Amino acid sequence: MQTTSTVNEEKNGKLVKGILVGAIVGGAVAMLDSTTRNKVRSTAGNVKSSSQGFYTRVKENPSEVKDDWMDRIQSASTVLKEAMNDAQSLYEKVNDEVVDQVNQVKEDSTEVLSTAKEAGEDLKDIGSKVKDAGQEVSGDEGYEPTNVPGSETRTPGSTSANPNTTF
Repeated sequence: MQTTSTVNEEKNGKLVKGILVGAIVGGAVAMLDSTTRNKVRSTAGNVKSSSQGFYTRVKENPSEVKDDWMDRIQSASTVLKEAMNDAQSLYEKVNDEVVDQVNQVKEDSTEVLSTAKEAGEDLKDIGSKVKDAGQEVSGDEGYEPTNVPGSETRTPGSTSANPNTTF
């Protein structure tokens, strides 16, 4: 019985073989184009001449090449440290300014929501008082209006101002 790692290794082996075969076939097909062949030849020649120049330079004066590379690495390290410091400063600035402002907006919006909720409750109270006043005026609480000469009395659905008046 095969273990899971053996099965995975076989699958990975087939994958690598498939990738290599695909790359070889793709490279061969690409070489059918004369422009691609010329470009590959040119690039290979440039790589060869630059590597020969580097090899010659290292052979003639290895300490100079080593010092040159050390200077380059030191320079790159300095630039990276400066970039890291700049990134840290930016992070602190964003953290101090933006996050504080976001928190302030959050607090303000909470206050606005609370005020709106209170205003809604106040509006309910006002509406209730207006309803009570309307009921007092309309007589729904046992108040009987009297007919005053010249006053208009309307019943629901009538169109005349005074139903006792005939035309």
